[in-house]
Amino acid sequence: MWKAGFIRRICIHLTKEKMKITPTFGKVFRDSEYALDPDVTFCNNGAFSAVPKQVLFSQAKFRYMQETDPEAWFRYKVKEAISNATDNVADMFGSNKENLVLVENATTAANTILKSLSFSEGDKILITTHTFMCVKNAAMFIANNNPGVEVVVMAINLPILSKQQLVDSLLEMLNCHRGIKLAILDHITGPSGILFPIEDMIPLCHQRGVMVMVDGAHAPGQVELNLEEIGADFYFGNLHKWCYSARGCSILYVNPKHSDKVNPLVTSKVECPRLRNRFLMQGSKDYTALCSSSAAVEFLQDIGGLSAVKNYNEPMLKWATDMLCKAWNTTTIPIHDSLKAPFMILIKLPDIENIPLLTPDGSKAIALSVYQKHKVHIAATRVNGRFWLRLSAHVYNTKDDYYKLRDALMDIYLPQLS
Repeated sequence: MWKAGFIRRICIHLTKEKMKITPTFGKVFRDSEYALDPDVTFCNNGAFSAVPKQVLFSQAKFRYMQETDPEAWFRYKVKEAISNATDNVADMFGSNKENLVLVENATTAANTILKSLSFSEGDKILITTHTFMCVKNAAMFIANNNPGVEVVVMAINLPILSKQQLVDSLLEMLNCHRGIKLAILDHITGPSGILFPIEDMIPLCHQRGVMVMVDGAHAPGQVELNLEEIGADFYFGNLHKWCYSARGCSILYVNPKHSDKVNPLVTSKVECPRLRNRFLMQGSKDYTALCSSSAAVEFLQDIGGLSAVKNYNEPMLKWATDMLCKAWNTTTIPIHDSLKAPFMILIKLPDIENIPLLTPDGSKAIALSVYQKHKVHIAATRVNGRFWLRLSAHVYNTKDDYYKLRDALMDIYLPQLS
């Protein structure tokens, strides 16, 4: 039934400039503003998120424009639509409009930067043990295809008792590996939800002539961003995780001193002096997620901005964390409070005997079994040699979601705690 109603609302929205938002978070908000299946419980917003209907309607409007006159769309309209959206997103994240472009996702952004830079024998790329696998693979690709280039890994050891502990670890790596050309630092680590003190780490790298690429895949919509003030050489982050955009939309910020070096992965036109022009189009494909990112910015503003979202998400996450830790007689990742991501946290899973191998496949098996039997989406992750639950809280979540999560894990893997 909801599908028919959803299609009707798309048609209605094509003639409306804007929908009215009622920012009452939780179940009412989920039912009114999202298309989520009511029979499924979503506790893993940090993976693929959910797109608000207002943004889906905006994307559908652009798709309708595209299909009513494809020739005019691709020849005359799409560049302006992407450019206007880019302006709005740049304003939101404190970026000069000339320094920010939109790409499909964080993985695309990471590859774009790494494959635009020149590396010579003796150069090193710094990553950490918590670097997201796709970004690590991109760095390894550069090393494997450039003789004499090496990837060096900074270990992140638990517990982390202070910000300074991470800063000192970085300093040690910089001192021990003089050839580091590029440091890849997470803003919020994907596997572990650690909020890096990049405000202290970036200057440390720059003092030693090391460029910094910040993987902010989880940052937009979780933390306030002013990209010009952050001072990174390169910064990228998904808008479709925590910032309400349609999937397939990420920011890519390039410090102007590097703008001449960075080109899209797909070369589709002659060289353009302006960074944005080089990224506006790479052939005939669906650009509507990029175009509708303006609607995502608008949606966040309509619901009260990041402060309103934090006022709901942070207490919800704390309550759910305390409840689950008590139920499972367990603890959270041992890191200082200042290093905890606003809307994600790791909870140590008790030993799970029937998942014998601590492998990524084991993590997937846990998540899949919980979904198949109980229709609950979770993120199980492997950090420092054991399994953890990466818990997310977002504006559509309720306490009942986390009770269902608790009972699902206890039914399948933790019956001794029931």
